[in-house]
Formats: sequence, structure tokens, C-alpha cells
Amino acid sequence: MLSTRWALETFIGRLAALSPLTPDDVEALSALTIEPVRLRGNFDIITPGQEFHDACLIVSGLVARFIQLRDGRRQFTAFHMPGDLADIHRVATPLAGSSLQTLCTTTIVRVPATQLKAVALASPTITHAFFAYAAVDAAVLAQWAVNAGRRDAQSRMAHFLCEVAIRSEQSGQGSREEFILEASQGQIGDALGLTSVHVNRTLKALRQSNAISIDGRIIRILNWPLLAAHGDFDEGYLQLLEQARAA
Repeated sequence: MLSTRWALETFIGRLAALSPLTPDDVEALSALTIEPVRLRGNFDIITPGQEFHDACLIVSGLVARFIQLRDGRRQFTAFHMPGDLADIHRVATPLAGSSLQTLCTTTIVRVPATQLKAVALASPTITHAFFAYAAVDAAVLAQWAVNAGRRDAQSRMAHFLCEVAIRSEQSGQGSREEFILEASQGQIGDALGLTSVHVNRTLKALRQSNAISIDGRIIRILNWPLLAAHGDFDEGYLQLLEQARAA
């Protein structure tokens, strides 16, 4: 079972991979409040328009960032996995972030924005690391926008699965060959702008091409070059080269 301490250390490790941290920086970040909250699936952590003064550190499960239309439909704009800090923008303002919903039973830590702001103001290197983390977050958002707006259904799905695979590997929750995706086909559809029926049809087509196999929530990528080519996927926007150099 993943622990709150593991999640915090994973987040700090990601910061250090993006921008060098001093031992004092690591100590200050390690002292952040980490009291876990367990939430049921399909729970709105932050509702549309709500002022929220915390950032959410994901300990286990899966969280989606979303925008909700007037008729109630939702477009997911990012998935946050264990070890991710959702909405780091709240360091600047409680109104900067998007709404958040759990996709399955999930444990989070609500980290007060005041604490994050305090450690950033006390250390230029932490401030830079936060900027870098937010930049990757923005790069993911840009890719999701292109995915929903310009790629066809198979390309959208392939790109999405490649990203989830890489990020699962990065956090130690799987590998690019096999990972667990705790999202229903309807939730995947809300991420890709597809109906549940279209999601099912698209996954079937990728299975028939021998790019992937599916066993319940387990996704296996059988032919990475083929899937990456389907999705025009280039992992550079995730800035994993920086992480590899820092390791």
C-alpha cells in the first residue's frame, strides 16, 4: 500500500529532477503537512467555481482535472497519478486551478497553499522547481488540447495510453509495457472527447492491430513503436530526460 510519505518523497524527487534542490530545500519540503484523506470514486474534490486554498497530493488512486459545461457535461483536461501534486498553481491564487474529481477510490493529502508559498518564498531554488513543475503541467495540458482537437480517435487513444504508461513508469506504479488504468471507458471518453461506445470500438481496433492487450484494468502495450506511431507520441514534453540526468 502506498503511503503519504512515499507520495511526498516522489513529488520531491520529481522537483529535484526538474531543478536542483539543496538539502535544506528537501528538508523544508519534507516538513509539509501530510494528513491523508480517503475518498470514494467519482467524488468532486473541488467543484466548479469553488475557492480552494490547498493543493492535492495524490497518494493512491486517480484524479482527473475537469471543466464542466452548463449542461453538466465534463471535459477532463489531465489525469493526476500517485506522487503528483495537482494544481500547484494554487501557490499563486486559490482561483487559479481547475476542478478535481476522483475516478476511483483515492487517497489524497490536502497541502495548504500557505505552506507551499512559504517554502517557495524562503528558497529561490524551490521557486524555480515549482515553475518547472508547472511548466510540465502546462505542456501536458497543451498535448491534451491537441489530442482532443486534432487527432482522430485511434490517435487520441494511442497518445493517451502512451502518456499514462510513461507516467506510470516514472512514478514506479507500472512500466511502459504494463500498467493499471483505474478509469472506466466513460471516464476515458471524458478525457478524449469520445462516447463510451467509441472508446470501446477504438480500444478494440488497437487490440486487433496487436498494439495492446487488455485484461480488466491492466493495459499491456505489446508493440510500443506501433502504438507511439499511432499516437504521434513524443515523450519529450514530460521532461523525463531531465529526470534521468538527475538520477
